Amino acid sequence: MSGAAATRRPAVDFTFDPAAEPFTASQQSYLSAHPDTRCSYIATGALVFRATDPRAPRRILLLQRAAGDSMPNRWEVPGGGCDDDDESILHAVARELWEEAGLRAARIGAPVGDPHFFTSRSGKKICKFNFVVEAEGRLEARLDPKEHQRFVWASEGEVRAGLAEDVDLNFTTNELKQTILEAFNQFKAK
Repeated sequence: MSGAAATRRPAVDFTFDPAAEPFTASQQSYLSAHPDTRCSYIATGALVFRATDPRAPRRILLLQRAAGDSMPNRWEVPGGGCDDDDESILHAVARELWEEAGLRAARIGAPVGDPHFFTSRSGKKICKFNFVVEAEGRLEARLDPKEHQRFVWASEGEVRAGLAEDVDLNFTTNELKQTILEAFNQFKAK
C-alpha cells in the first residue's frame, strides 16, 4: 500500500469476541494490570481466513517480508507493535491489518494460542498476541513494498507442508506456524 491511504487510520467500528475483552485496554494499561508479564511492549498478529466455497479448504493470508527488512523473505501474518496512541490492543490489531495488508477488521476473535515472548533487535522485551480477524470487503491484500513483497492465501495442508503456490513458506518463527495451525484446528472444532 502506498500514498495517502497508507497514512490514514482504519475505521474502528469492529466488533470483538467476549474472550478478547482483556485486550480492550491500551498497551500501557494492560502491562500495568499484568505486572508478571515478562515484557514491556506488546505486538499483535491478525490471522485472516477466507473460504471462497464451503467445500473448498479455508485459507489464511500470509505475507512475505521484504528482502531488505529484518527476517528477509520469511513469511508471517499481518501484525506489529502497539503504538502509544492506539486506543487498545484490539485497535492495534485493526491498525496493523490496515497498514500491512490494506484490509479492514470487521470482527476480532479470541486470542489464539499462547502469547509469544521474544526480544527485538533493539533489545525490547515483547509479548505477541494473535487473533483470528474477520476482514470486510473483497479481501484483496495491498502491500507496502518496504515491508512485504508478496502474499499468498494458504490452506492448512500448505502451511503444514511449508509450500504454497510453489513457494517455500519459511515462517518468521516456529511458534507462528504452530499458532496458525491451532487457528485452523479451532475452525474444525466449531
